[in-house]
Amino acid sequence: MKVLSPSIILVEPQLGENIGSSCRAMLNFGISDLRLVNPRDGWPNIKANAMAAGALDDKNFNVNVYKNIKEATYDISYLLATTARIRDMNKPVYNSKKGINKLIISQNKGLKSAIIFGGEKSGLNNEDLVKADALINIDNNKNFSSINLSMSVLLICYEWFTNITKLNNLKSNSIINENVMANKNELNYFIDRLVSVLDNTNFFNPNEKRKVMINNIEAIFTRNNLTLQELNTLHGIISSIIRS
Repeated sequence: MKVLSPSIILVEPQLGENIGSSCRAMLNFGISDLRLVNPRDGWPNIKANAMAAGALDDKNFNVNVYKNIKEATYDISYLLATTARIRDMNKPVYNSKKGINKLIISQNKGLKSAIIFGGEKSGLNNEDLVKADALINIDNNKNFSSINLSMSVLLICYEWFTNITKLNNLKSNSIINENVMANKNELNYFIDRLVSVLDNTNFFNPNEKRKVMINNIEAIFTRNNLTLQELNTLHGIISSIIRS
């Protein structure tokens, strides 16, 4: 089974130079799908071209721009989010080696995967992180832990490239339909539907806590890696509630 490389998603990157350097790092290690969420200076970017060292001219290298993470992860089933700070969030937190190993295991099951990186200014916020299946933290000097965006991309891409050969040693899993994990688009549709039902029952009370409560709901369902069969069961439950 041919395993696709993971997608790299940069959320609100500011500098074209960092985007270009990230492209170069990705192609160095066999990764060719870059997704940009609201790049500050737009796209295409002349400064990115200069730093990409020809990566953007490669016919197999793809760059697409999206309005938000939800759109950028529509076809992704396993999502890792990078963070320099350990958040108060009930999600698995791995170092780069273990996180990439988890991602490779998901790829071996035929799942499409991605890794998201925050912008240079402040990284990913909690609303971004809650959409991930797990968090990944790059081991470094804790007294000076600020890593340039493109360097972070390079380190993660290198980790994937050097560990992808482990696929040959992993047990091959034949996936039947009932065990296929739901992708983010399917999961987001369910969460939107659930939130709509809860809105109609005035569940989000007081209203000022609505945003936090929705994040908590999203975290519950993201953390459990739902299969399509499980998601269809949950849709059935919602339909039953609506009918009653």
